[in-house]
Amino acid sequence: MIRAILFDKDGTLTDFRATWEWWMPGMIAALARDSGYDPVEIGAAFGFDMKTGRILSDGLFVTAPGHITTARVAERIGWEVNRLSAWLGLRSREVRQVPVPGLPRLFAELREGGLAIGVLTNADEKEARHHLQQMGLAPLVDRLIGCDTGFGAKPDPAGAADFADALGFARNEVAMVGDGLTDMAAALGAGLFPVGVLTGTLDRATLSTHASVVLPDVTHLTDWLIAQGILRARS
Repeated sequence: MIRAILFDKDGTLTDFRATWEWWMPGMIAALARDSGYDPVEIGAAFGFDMKTGRILSDGLFVTAPGHITTARVAERIGWEVNRLSAWLGLRSREVRQVPVPGLPRLFAELREGGLAIGVLTNADEKEARHHLQQMGLAPLVDRLIGCDTGFGAKPDPAGAADFADALGFARNEVAMVGDGLTDMAAALGAGLFPVGVLTGTLDRATLSTHASVVLPDVTHLTDWLIAQGILRARS
């Protein structure tokens, strides 16, 4: 029986495209001006298609931790990593996370049902904590694990495994909810129950090859847990 839920953050608790796709074209165009490098090539390095305005589901911006993406793009445009990191840091402050509607209610229902809650993200821990605070979720999270917490980044399963082990749960008592294949790989590698959601960049068919169940978004988790007999039906 499921006793804990471990969430990814970007694309799971937030709508990934709504959060980032409006910002990417302007950021890339500005970086092209400052670096003298072709914007289409910069977009490709990030994993963003400048012609369609879409984030690519297999690009670094989706699949890799931020520091790896920054290092690869810096190498492509001939900048030092620290320079690009500072440049991006100034501009990314204008980005506001677009949470999936209904998160506070979902987290409250999980806690009322006796389930532990964790977040495992490829963002760094400080950034992730700030975003959870903005969404009003931080007090409801039992454990936050970032890419810099000490377990590496997903798809490495070490963070997912340690979440279960440290809280005293059997691995199969923890469901990991995510929007990407790195999330599913981490879950499966750690022996967790993989649940996919469609608020990232992948479609149902792609996620279904790795997830045991795919939901439209995380707010559907409550009904699924009720159907499994894990949570009581709402009165």
